[in-house]
Amino acid sequence: MNNYILKLGLLLFFAIASSVSYFLTINSTENAADLEKSKREFVLKNAEIFGSDKEGNFSYKIFTKKAKTNDLKQTIYLEQLLIKYISEPAIDWQIESDTGQIISQTNVLALSGNVVIENKSNDNPSTIVTNYLEINPNTLTIATNRDVLITINNNTIEAKGFNAQLRENKLNFSSNMTSNIVNP
Repeated sequence: MNNYILKLGLLLFFAIASSVSYFLTINSTENAADLEKSKREFVLKNAEIFGSDKEGNFSYKIFTKKAKTNDLKQTIYLEQLLIKYISEPAIDWQIESDTGQIISQTNVLALSGNVVIENKSNDNPSTIVTNYLEINPNTLTIATNRDVLITINNNTIEAKGFNAQLRENKLNFSSNMTSNIVNP
């Protein structure tokens, strides 16, 4: 009789242990599936991303050699990008950068690396160069707190920090500015 109770107790112990290990395995499998989903990365090569204004009309396009994200509701990382304005022919500005980020839930693009903002107009060609810039492409507002080199008609201005309204061609400098004006 004791042998029978011992075998029954041992059988009950193994049944409980296997049930517990089964439930632990299911939870770890679900956690592994969740981790696998979070490691997924979406990549587009040679992509064109269009931005629209408040009325829904396309106002600018971003061409990038590589766009990637690992969650579509978060930041999109861009490499070798070019921003052109398409809705207003009078806007001659185009912006190039080594890297950039489209930040979710905002109208801001953060550009870094070799950032070059160029006015392609025949009347007033100019270039702005910096290593970091934030831009609201809908309002054509740009800003940085880093060193900036601006060239307008062969005249150069060096500054630390500025903001600008590209639509109105207005620049506001934050601090320390030096310039080199060429006599015609």
